[in-house]
Amino acid sequence: MKCSDIMKQLEKLAPQELACEWDNVGLLLGRTDKNISKILIALELSEEVVDQAISSQADMIITHHPLIFKPLKRINSEDFIGRWILKLLRSDISYYAMHTNFDRSAQGMGVLAAEKLGLCGQRMLDETTSYRDGDGNEQTAGIGCFGNLPKAVTLEELCQRISKTFENEGIRVYAPADAKERMISEIAVVPGSGGDYVKVAAECGADVLITGDVSHHEGSDAVSQGMIVIDVGHYSLEYPFVEYMERYLTERVSAGIEIETVSYRSPYYQTGGMNDNNLLS
Repeated sequence: MKCSDIMKQLEKLAPQELACEWDNVGLLLGRTDKNISKILIALELSEEVVDQAISSQADMIITHHPLIFKPLKRINSEDFIGRWILKLLRSDISYYAMHTNFDRSAQGMGVLAAEKLGLCGQRMLDETTSYRDGDGNEQTAGIGCFGNLPKAVTLEELCQRISKTFENEGIRVYAPADAKERMISEIAVVPGSGGDYVKVAAECGADVLITGDVSHHEGSDAVSQGMIVIDVGHYSLEYPFVEYMERYLTERVSAGIEIETVSYRSPYYQTGGMNDNNLLS
């Protein structure tokens, strides 16, 4: 199966035109005419991921976060991005990234996170446009997902569920003083960096916004509005991309193509779970 054939399957799921203007998606390295017999799926590239692809003789890497994001003025061994590019090109490995085009697709990162949390009545948190997928079906594009838990829970119970679901015990909670007494059912989730979606989540009627990369000021502003924000971390909320893409491609590529995934390996060092010091009051 050619690289170009696999690209068609990826773009049926997440057309490149859905990507934000500032983003960089699609085939970033390699040949469209390359014959693919093994694919490695990761959330993002690292030295270890590149070496894993080479040692396992993968022909193609698919990631969520793009390696090449800002314009490159030179590619050489003096820079870590340059070193990785040179390694991949020497090994003739094609590299494809699907970032905000996947986030904004109908089956995007927000939906994956909502499904893992077991949210009912799911809908797009922030609809941006409509589009036709690769099968010609009209879809709604947007960011995040909003839904409700089948049964209301306390904040502590929700944090425990999140820690277990996303394998992250180092979550950070921004919450008003009465947060521990509240019962929570309406949830907004924005995987990645979603601190600027506090207002949108509140307008949807969310009790809690679950996201990553929340700044001090975003968290404090949320508390001032009576909103609870749970920062689960960028990597933890987006790792489900790897699991989903493995299932998606297994159903759509030739039977002879092997699919390998990179194990969960958060770049963060976490020292403990939620405790009273994590709750802002």
